[in-house]
Amino acid sequence: MGLKICAVGDIMLGEQPLCNNFGVKEIIRKNGADFLFEEFSSLFCDADIVFGNLECSIREENSDISKKPIFFCAEPDAINGLVNAHFNVLSVANNHIMENGHKIFFHTVRCLKSNGIAPVGLKENIDIINIKGYRVAFLAYSFIEDFIADVCYNKITSEESIFKDILRAKPISDIVIVSLHWGREYIPHPSPDQIRIGRSIVDAGADIILGGHPHVPQSYEIYRNRPIFYSLGNFIFDDAYISITQETFIAEITIGDSIETLDVTIHPFVINRDNYKPKLVAPLQTDATTSIMKIRTLLEDESLLDYERSIGDYNLLHKYYNRAAKWDMKVQFIKNFFRYSTSVKFNTIKQYLGKQRGKK
Repeated sequence: MGLKICAVGDIMLGEQPLCNNFGVKEIIRKNGADFLFEEFSSLFCDADIVFGNLECSIREENSDISKKPIFFCAEPDAINGLVNAHFNVLSVANNHIMENGHKIFFHTVRCLKSNGIAPVGLKENIDIINIKGYRVAFLAYSFIEDFIADVCYNKITSEESIFKDILRAKPISDIVIVSLHWGREYIPHPSPDQIRIGRSIVDAGADIILGGHPHVPQSYEIYRNRPIFYSLGNFIFDDAYISITQETFIAEITIGDSIETLDVTIHPFVINRDNYKPKLVAPLQTDATTSIMKIRTLLEDESLLDYERSIGDYNLLHKYYNRAAKWDMKVQFIKNFFRYSTSVKFNTIKQYLGKQRGKK
C-alpha cells in the first residue's frame, strides 16, 4: 500500500505591489478560480497528499474593504481553486500570510479547515494526518523575518525548536515531513547554511524536507535516503516578470510499504508571465531541469566544504542573481507605471529612494 505526495512551492492568489490592478487576483476575477490550476488536475487527483505553501491570506466574504489595496490577500472564491485542484495540506508559516493582520489570518485558517485543507505551521502545533494507514506528521516553520509582532505561526531563528518538535512527533507518526520557509531570494543554489540545517534536520529524524521562499527552484538531494528539496520555487505567483522565477518543478514523492522504499520524480513546468498560469512541460523543454540536475550533482554525496568550494563566494553569487531580479523589477515598474494606483506609485518610489539613500 503506497503513498503518493505531490508538493509545490509558493502559492499567492492575491497580488503584490508591482502587479497592482493586474495580478493573480485579477486573473482569477476574469477567468474563475480553477483557471490557474486546471493543468494539474490529472496529476494531483490521484495523490494522497497535495501540499503547497500558501503565501497569502483569504479575505472574508462581505468584509469591509477600504480603497487602499490589500496586497497578498486573495478573494473569497480563491479557495475553490485550491479545493478543486485537490490540495489538502497547506503551510501557513511564511512571511506574507499575516501582512493583513490577525483577524484575516485566523479567517484564512478557518476557511482552509472548513474546506478540508489542513493548515500546517500554526504556532507550537504538530499536525498529524492519517491517510491510507500512515500517520503523517507535518511540521512547518519560517526563518524569514516579517516584522509582525505576536505571529501566530512557527517563526524561528534556529533549527533547535525543529529538533524538539521532531522528538515529539516521532513516537506518534510513521512519516515526518518538515516544511521550511528559508533561504535567499532569486538564487538557484541553496546556501551552505541551508544544506547544513537541512541535513541536520534529517539526522534528527525528518523524512522529507520541503523548502520555499526563494521563488526559484534550488534543486534537491537525497541524503541518507531522505529527500531535501531546498526550494520548490513558485507555483502560482505574479512575480513572473522576473525571468528566473518562470521555470520550476513539482516534486512527486512515492512511498512503498515503508519510508525506506521512497522514490522521487520531478515534473518541470513554466509559469506564463502574462497570466501567471503554470503549464507542465517535458523535461527537455526547460532549462530549469538542466540547472536542477547540475546543482544536484554539486550537492549529493558531497561534503559541505566541497560544495562551498564548487560554488565559490555565496554572497557574490547571490548578488549576481539578485541584481538581475532587481533590474526586472525596475523594468516592470516603468513599463506598467500607468496601471498602478497613485499610492503604489508613490510608495514604490519612496521605498526606492530610501534604499538609495541608505547605500550612501
